[in-house]
Amino acid sequence: MTFIKRNIVPILCLAAFSSPIIGMMLIDVYYYSSVIGWVVGFIFIVAAYIIVTKRPDDSEPNDFLKENKRRII
Repeated sequence: MTFIKRNIVPILCLAAFSSPIIGMMLIDVYYYSSVIGWVVGFIFIVAAYIIVTKRPDDSEPNDFLKENKRRII
């Protein structure tokens, strides 16, 4: 679960960029699969963007300096 939490944005981006290609490959199976692939890719990109904007920063610059001072002392 930790792996997915840490790497969800790259996974969503890879899925988003590959879904139109997969949709174009499936055009013989379903006529609108290309359009569906583009829509799914757009949804994945929007989801990744929302996750990035809502995710808190790992550490503030001030906290980083305090941690280094504690390690030195």
